[in-house]
Amino acid sequence: MSEPDQQRVVIVTGAAGAMGSEAVRLLAGRGAHVLATDADADGLERMAAGLTGAAGEVATRVADIADEAAVQGLVEAAVDRWGGLDGLFNIAGIVGDVSLTLEATTENWDRIMRVNVRSVWLTIKHCLPHLVDRGGGAIVSTGSYLAIRGVEGLGAYGASKHAVIGLSRTVAVEYAAQEVRVNVVCPGAMDTHMIRATYDVVCPGDPVRAEEIVLGAIPQRRLAQPAELAAVGTWLILDAPSHLTGQVIPVDGGRSAA
Repeated sequence: MSEPDQQRVVIVTGAAGAMGSEAVRLLAGRGAHVLATDADADGLERMAAGLTGAAGEVATRVADIADEAAVQGLVEAAVDRWGGLDGLFNIAGIVGDVSLTLEATTENWDRIMRVNVRSVWLTIKHCLPHLVDRGGGAIVSTGSYLAIRGVEGLGAYGASKHAVIGLSRTVAVEYAAQEVRVNVVCPGAMDTHMIRATYDVVCPGDPVRAEEIVLGAIPQRRLAQPAELAAVGTWLILDAPSHLTGQVIPVDGGRSAA
């Protein structure tokens, strides 16, 4: 374990979820200090209880990361506790309602944009000064296969993930000279409740057939495991070359290449 890993401080959002929990485990296992945040207090508690033998320190904070004051508070908490900030891993997100555009509601649109886009913008905005002060750092946000494609019934979700890529590429260009790297990792179909929430639009009333259809579109013929996505994000934060920024990295079993 290297000394730079031991000194790094990273904020992980959506830390109570499957991918978020894996990200916290991997980062802390490498010696990074992690502020793990989520709106799910019970989930955060379960995640923290499952950590054993981590070389880095993990602190949890329940927060609505679409609320600016809450974001400011959690960033300040990380900086006050560990003296600075080196990375941000944005994982929090929701699918929302699955419906065609004519049946979609404004409420669903606003809710998805608040969680999936506003929160990413706020965390990036409030983390950036501390990353610059540190002489650079890494921001990784979570996109989706639907950040580069369209699927019926998921217009708001797809739009939100396209927005994450647009924002990330902009920030990458704006802060490249300050050595802040900004990249996006894009899951395809990951083995979580979120993908199964979309099965009804794939094959209404038949989730078994829906999964067969989903797997049939993936060259590897399997769902991604949350740890696989978390590992790519961890690599981007701790290990990636300093020249790697502004990139969108699919982790989808070859689906986006087909």
